[in-house]
Amino acid sequence: MRTAALLRGIVVLLVSVLTLFLASRFVSSERKLNGVKYLAEPEVKRPLCDSQIRCPANHFSFKIVSGAASVVGPSICFNNKVIMNGIMNNIGRGLNIALINDIKLLVDFLLSVKPGTIFLLASFDDPATKMTDEARTLISELGSSFIHSVNFRDNWIFVGAKPIKEKSPFEQVMKNDKAKNKYGNWPEAVEMEGCVPRKPD
Repeated sequence: MRTAALLRGIVVLLVSVLTLFLASRFVSSERKLNGVKYLAEPEVKRPLCDSQIRCPANHFSFKIVSGAASVVGPSICFNNKVIMNGIMNNIGRGLNIALINDIKLLVDFLLSVKPGTIFLLASFDDPATKMTDEARTLISELGSSFIHSVNFRDNWIFVGAKPIKEKSPFEQVMKNDKAKNKYGNWPEAVEMEGCVPRKPD
């Protein structure tokens, strides 16, 4: 009686192992269904900037993420190309600005922004301490609605252009509020992506 039970157990074990082996071989091999050969689906590569948006013709894509506290730096992607982030080591505290077609120091390059320039900005740690009224006015002229209310350790991202007829729809601010901050003395990061026309209005 015990020998029969032992033999049945061994047979069940062998059948189980054989089934698992055949199933794994079947799953990993090519399959045929009604004479048509199916291959395993290729791995789809995510866009470099991990953007969820596909822009129409005559538009540039962008994705901007502000810094998080004073630890994780911001990133700016433009036309599916990373142009600023911590890995590239080209970011720092304060304002991180990418001018497409033009790069200068803050007020100097704000004064010299040429027509046709798209302006991308992501804050890190503190965007406001060194901000002057002149700089705020110049950024306002690039389409910012919130520049005059951006304060100490607010998280701020913005896309503008020169020239621009109306205020930019691409701007977000997360206010520094100790009662609501995600990272103690800093609010959580803000993120935005979208499409801008190749010729600013």
